[in-house]
Amino acid sequence: MRFLPLVILSLALPVFSGFGQDVPATRILGEDIPSQKILGQGSLQSDDLPSTPPPKGIQGVKAPPLGVKSWIQLPEGKETIDISDYQGKTVVMLLFQNTCEACHKRAFPTLKMLVEKFGDREQLAFLAIQTPFEDFSDNTESKLQSTADEFGLSIPLGHLAKTPGFYSINAAYKTGGTPWWIIVNPVGIVDYNGFYLNPDIAVDNLEKILAGNPPE
Repeated sequence: MRFLPLVILSLALPVFSGFGQDVPATRILGEDIPSQKILGQGSLQSDDLPSTPPPKGIQGVKAPPLGVKSWIQLPEGKETIDISDYQGKTVVMLLFQNTCEACHKRAFPTLKMLVEKFGDREQLAFLAIQTPFEDFSDNTESKLQSTADEFGLSIPLGHLAKTPGFYSINAAYKTGGTPWWIIVNPVGIVDYNGFYLNPDIAVDNLEKILAGNPPE
């Protein structure tokens, strides 16, 4: 599991409960955390640690550009893609790093399941973008294809490292680490931006979206 320093507790609960809620306290990060207790939506406190700051992520605002130029498996005729290419669709994005254990053990299996279930629906689009902020020699663009092959993903995969002085998804979306999930609605507004995506709730809400109903 990879994350930026001092944010592990604040990221345990998602910004928007519609896609990441109902996560038991000892399973929030995919491992037992017996000393932690849920205080409320978006915050977590340990018996021997002070209250944490508000969670990372943005919600309820227009989705910033992705700014990604390096892609594999783009739609035919495309040399690059961005959020603006998906107006009218709900976009589900996973931000990851090759060296992120939780990405491989939890996030990519969830993405694979969602793509297999909904990947042929015109109203939905799925993306995965590697957004390295550490271990740059291992989290390289060359790892995109092996990741796609490992999980049988034919969706677009991109790469944009966090580099000082240059645009990054990490800064634009205020991510807290990887894995990091972003869901953008058909009018380009960020509906969900957080660390954990509950697979069962995500399926239920995507089915609601496809039926023309708002997610809960």
